[in-house]
Amino acid sequence: MDFKLLEKLSNAFGPSGFEIEVKEIIRSELGDDIYEDTYGNLIFYKKGKSSSKKILIECHIDEIGFIVASKSKGFIKLSPLGSWDAKILPSHLVKIKTKEDFVYGVFSTIPPHLENYKIELDSVFSLFVDVVENYEKVNIGDFALIDYSYREISENIIMGKAFDNRIGTFIAIELIKNVNNYFDTYFCFCVEEEVGMRGAKAILEHINVDLAIVIETTSAESPYIKEEEQSSFLSKGPCITIADKSFIVKPHILKEFIFHFEKYKIPFQVKRPMIGSTDAGILHQKFPTIVISVPCRYIHTPLQIAHKKDIELTFNFLKNYLENR
Repeated sequence: MDFKLLEKLSNAFGPSGFEIEVKEIIRSELGDDIYEDTYGNLIFYKKGKSSSKKILIECHIDEIGFIVASKSKGFIKLSPLGSWDAKILPSHLVKIKTKEDFVYGVFSTIPPHLENYKIELDSVFSLFVDVVENYEKVNIGDFALIDYSYREISENIIMGKAFDNRIGTFIAIELIKNVNNYFDTYFCFCVEEEVGMRGAKAILEHINVDLAIVIETTSAESPYIKEEEQSSFLSKGPCITIADKSFIVKPHILKEFIFHFEKYKIPFQVKRPMIGSTDAGILHQKFPTIVISVPCRYIHTPLQIAHKKDIELTFNFLKNYLENR
């Protein structure tokens, strides 16, 4: 797999509602055969050996971010796009897309020497962003995100922003390039998952398939959580979601996928139930759906960690599944 492509996708500026850079990368990789629906989702249709069954491979391409909500006295305030924990934000680098160009700022904080003063951390909007002399360039409605670059911190471990869900995007692109699919397959790159699964709602109107496979990331282990309460673990393979807050997989679909994981001798794990939600919460309302996720530490934070092995195993499983009856 070409992890340089994942690096480009991770580094791209693509908060919910402003996924332009991500779309440009996808188009540059897949060419003119991809098309965009009226809502902004990108769709690639790849004909298979048989049209007796149709499959959907779906991933969302947006990342959590912010939108400029107010300006006052030289500082700006942001509203969240997606789910953020405000406590982790002070002192982080902020990148803002203005009409002219990108400008940079920082979530303001208080030095430890001024110990009598405390920051209210009850919401993103309670925090200030300092852009100093670029204040006049920033307008209400500009999009923003916390900006850190992708890096390989060891032979197998990668770190970066937006792994949720640029890892899924990366796998879907690699599948289009490399799979010799048996059944006709739609590949959908959906927008605005982090703000209500809106892109997935749009594709229900014009796509009809026999099975949907959502490629996602999911929370991997944290040292602050008891082992028996962890959602998943790095380097133990892709995760199957049996149930989360938005859907429950049908028993016959679950049985089929476990059979294929065992058939192809690919290790897998079962995600702890009732954690999070994905576009499956929308897609399962029209057709049978399953979620296959790559474990990722610290999702919905500025820096996330993943294992290349888990990404490769997820790709290998889906390639095998799509190429065989």
